Amino acid sequence: MKKSLLLTASIFCMVILLFFNATGVEAAEAPASGDENTNIDTRPDYVIYVNRALNCITVVQKEADGTETPIKAMVCSCGRQGHGTPEGTFQTSNYYEWCLMVDNTYGRYAVRFNRKILFHSVPYIASSPDTLEWDQYNLLGQNASLGCVRLSVEDAKWIYDNCKPGTTVVVYSDSEVPGPLGKPTAISIPEDSPYRGWDPTDIDINNPWLSVRNEDIPNSNISNINEFNYIDYADRYPDVMAAFGYDKNALYQHYITFGVSEGRIANSY
Repeated sequence: MKKSLLLTASIFCMVILLFFNATGVEAAEAPASGDENTNIDTRPDYVIYVNRALNCITVVQKEADGTETPIKAMVCSCGRQGHGTPEGTFQTSNYYEWCLMVDNTYGRYAVRFNRKILFHSVPYIASSPDTLEWDQYNLLGQNASLGCVRLSVEDAKWIYDNCKPGTTVVVYSDSEVPGPLGKPTAISIPEDSPYRGWDPTDIDINNPWLSVRNEDIPNSNISNINEFNYIDYADRYPDVMAAFGYDKNALYQHYITFGVSEGRIANSY
C-alpha cells in the first residue's frame, strides 16, 4: 500500500513539473506585445577607415542607397615599428570605459575590433582622468602604440558612443592621401603646463583645460556658416546632436540663435 502511494505521489509530481516547464518555455518564446524591437540598435551605420600610414581616421556613414558619406576625421597613433596595426577588415565587439592595457597603463573609451587590437585614448597611468601620459599624447599623428589605435578622449568617446557593436573597421595604408576629409592637426601639450595630466579634449567638468579652451576660442571668430565646424558642434553637445544630427544649416542656426549666448564652442581647440 505504501509503495502504491509513493508511486502515485511521484507520478503526480512529475506531471506538475512537466506542466510548469512547458509553460515556462512558451513564455520565453512568446515576448509580450510591443517588446519585439526592444534590443534593436537604431544608431546610424558607420564604417571606420584607419589609414595606418598617415595615422588618421575617416568615419563614413552608410546611406540607404549604399553610398558612403564622410562625416568625421580624426588624428590617431597606430602601431610603431615592430608592433604594426594589422591591415584588414574587422568589426567592433567589446566596449570598455576603462581598460587595463598590456603595459599596465589604462586606455579610456576602449573599443575592441581585432582580438587584442582596440581603439582607445592615449594611455593613462591609472584609471583616473588626471593621469594622462602627456608625452605620449604629443605623439598623436605618429606611429607610437603597441598595435592599438590611440585617439584623443574626444574622438575615442565618439567611437565608443556612436559606433554600435558590429561596426566595420577597415585598416589600410596610403602614404599619399589621408582621406576625403584630410588629417586633423594634433594638439600639443606644453611640457611645463600645470594641466598636462589632463586630455585637453576631455569634457569632464573637472578638466582645467576647459576654461582655457573657452578663452582661446572666442565665439566672435565665427562670422559665417563657412567658418562654422558643424560636425565639431554636434559632437560636442549631445542635446544638439539629438535634435539636429549633422544638419549643417540647422546647427548653424542653433549656434547663432542660442549657442553664442549660451557660451557654446563652435570649433575645435
